Amino acid sequence: MENYLEQAIQLAQMVNGQTGTNPPVGAVVVKNGRIIGLGAHLRKGDKHAEIQAIDMAGEANVKDASIYVSLEPCSHYGSTPPCAKRIIDTGIKKVVYAAKDITLDTAGHQMMVEAGIDVEYRPMKQALDLYADFFKSKSEGRPIVTVKVSASLDGKQATDLEESQWITSKAVKQDVFNLRHNHDAIITGNGTLRKDNPSLTTRIEDGHHPARVILSRSGDVNWNAQLFKDETTPIYIYTENHSLTSTEDHIHIIKANQLNVDFILKDLFQKGFGRILVEAGPNVTSQFLASLDVTNFILYLAPKIIGGQGKYQFYQTNDVMPLDQLPQFEIVHSEIIDTDMKLRMKRK
Repeated sequence: MENYLEQAIQLAQMVNGQTGTNPPVGAVVVKNGRIIGLGAHLRKGDKHAEIQAIDMAGEANVKDASIYVSLEPCSHYGSTPPCAKRIIDTGIKKVVYAAKDITLDTAGHQMMVEAGIDVEYRPMKQALDLYADFFKSKSEGRPIVTVKVSASLDGKQATDLEESQWITSKAVKQDVFNLRHNHDAIITGNGTLRKDNPSLTTRIEDGHHPARVILSRSGDVNWNAQLFKDETTPIYIYTENHSLTSTEDHIHIIKANQLNVDFILKDLFQKGFGRILVEAGPNVTSQFLASLDVTNFILYLAPKIIGGQGKYQFYQTNDVMPLDQLPQFEIVHSEIIDTDMKLRMKRK
């Protein structure tokens, strides 16, 4: 039976990053020892995984079947009806799930038990790890934030002469495309837009293209940048310039008296963005790393020493902090990509 539950978790992992502020969920319907339905929640507003799996199996076939789900079936009406009620109505006899949904006001578990269904909570580490960031994001009303940096061994994103393309290898670029694919939006700064002219797209086959978010206090934006010519996904510009406007339908201007990380993240979460990737220069990168809102930090290190005065050191602050007050991260994964090192870290 754990094999079926593992398959449900794998389905959830496959759609992780494309469900907005909803959790990624996978489901497997089994009857007489055979899988008769599979499902995954593909994006916010679409059918939930349990419904997808039931529909694939056919409602006439699921009576007395079992369903294995990566996350406790929901019990509330949102953009879709509650999955627990659909499970009850179809006559499924057993439900096994791998993680409790602690964001629910009313437990789907209890609703199904009261309807006479055999319900088992079987905690599995893969599922608990998968949903830990989602639970934190939901409770705080902010997206899951990952900061990505490519740098030299001495922490430079560019030379003092502004040469930055490319510090890391082509293989790292491909890995970054995959990283973008798993996020709803990419944040960058106006300085990066001006110096690097990035497209911030996902150049992989059938890849998901995240929305682009530009931070520009002054609103002095180069409208000829290649990013603005791509209308595949929306662009959001956060600025303190209240006179900044755009006539393009895919470009949205968000104005504030004072831009800060907290305001930007709360606004993006309200817009439905659940996973944010920060790809920016030292100024924006430092603001996010210094905040308490960053969950993940991915650092690509090239075996090069740039030197100079450190104009483009990726983390810069005006104040020198005591060692016990510095931002602390835990390395959870490391690997060699071509000639470079990739470190994946979580905020402590």
